[in-house]
Amino acid sequence: MTMVLADSRRLRFAAFTAFYFAQGVPIGLLQIALVAWLAGQGATLAQTGAFMGVVNLPWALKLVSGPFMDRYGIPAMGRRRPWVMATQGGLALSLLALAFIPDPTDMTTLTVVGFVVMSFAAVQDVAVDGMAIDLLHEDERGRANAFMGFGQAVGSAAFATVCGYLLSEFGLAVAALVCAGTVAAIFLLVALCRERGGERALPWTPGRAGAPPIAPSSFFRMFPEIFRALLLPMSLVLIGAEFFARAAGGVFITAAPVFAVQELGYADTAYSYWYGWLTLLAACVGLLFGPAIDRFGAKLLLGIGIAATAIVSLLFAMLGTVWHSPVFVVGCLVVWLIASQLVFVAVIALFMNVCSKRIAATQFAIYMSLANLSRAAGSFLAGAVSAGLTWSENFLLIAGLAAAALACLALFSPERHARDLRKLEERETASGIPRPRTGEPAS
Repeated sequence: MTMVLADSRRLRFAAFTAFYFAQGVPIGLLQIALVAWLAGQGATLAQTGAFMGVVNLPWALKLVSGPFMDRYGIPAMGRRRPWVMATQGGLALSLLALAFIPDPTDMTTLTVVGFVVMSFAAVQDVAVDGMAIDLLHEDERGRANAFMGFGQAVGSAAFATVCGYLLSEFGLAVAALVCAGTVAAIFLLVALCRERGGERALPWTPGRAGAPPIAPSSFFRMFPEIFRALLLPMSLVLIGAEFFARAAGGVFITAAPVFAVQELGYADTAYSYWYGWLTLLAACVGLLFGPAIDRFGAKLLLGIGIAATAIVSLLFAMLGTVWHSPVFVVGCLVVWLIASQLVFVAVIALFMNVCSKRIAATQFAIYMSLANLSRAAGSFLAGAVSAGLTWSENFLLIAGLAAAALACLALFSPERHARDLRKLEERETASGIPRPRTGEPAS
């Protein structure tokens, strides 16, 4: 029996959760377990900060792939599915390449291969997000985003824990092989599903496009409209809020493993274990955020999440005398991870809602790319200022960035953006209507 995403809400939720789980696999390995393991091998915060900054860059550069996905593809296989299949396969192969690095402490080689791995994960994310915008109904986006966030969080948490153990006991090769096998298994799900009924399974099998083609007639013609949508006042305000919020997260994920291992004296495996399981807990709590976003609005929930990260970071910075208490450290980490999950889910829902329907996939990819560029900037910032700041000052920096995000978010008005966007879409639609030839009546 053919599984068709457009025909089943449950299948859509399950598939998008699995696709986001696949993105979490390299995140758990490269951003959590491997950084903690490298810290245990003596890597400095400057070195891990540079590594994290580079491997995070593809998430910022993924905006480049959005226009190609909107313009080119194999419509008979689905509008986004060929891109999901290609990037999912590339992700599995690039993870496999990690297993063949001769010296896993060679930061240069590790950084290059890690960049390639994250490039495939980032482009897969663009394809999946485009598929979600195409297939999800507006009244199910909050819940769907909660499940998608849950999938990525479970993937990163599970593989932070598993890879932390595998790195310690067996080395990078075994950890990379397990990750590659898992992503390859999810590739089979992509191969079995169709976006709409009657579409091809593979390029050479029978089938037809399940929806009318809506690709732009010209690759370059879409860009002026994209820029006009991005430069709407409320769009710029939201970009500013996301920049500061993501930069705060980038500082945290880079500084936290080095702080835990080198300052507090935890084993790198212990950090990966606790971070993984607590991220899983945060992901489970995050399932409750979807209905809340649909009921109370993404802006309110996003503000609550950012405020929580600011408060817990400020408290942690001010209470250095109790850093020796595992209960205090783990408690703060739990609050941070739950708040971060709320921010993650609310941001996706909010940016989906502010996109123009004419260019939604590309515009959303740009928003998400800018968000991840901000996270990479936070990682670079953590490495750059590590020599001049105390650990308390590092956490004050995180709190300050979160406070700046709240200030920007307070200026955002969904109602004003809806009005501005409606006017822009009306102008763009009118300008795209062909002018009548001489002697022909205007319609």
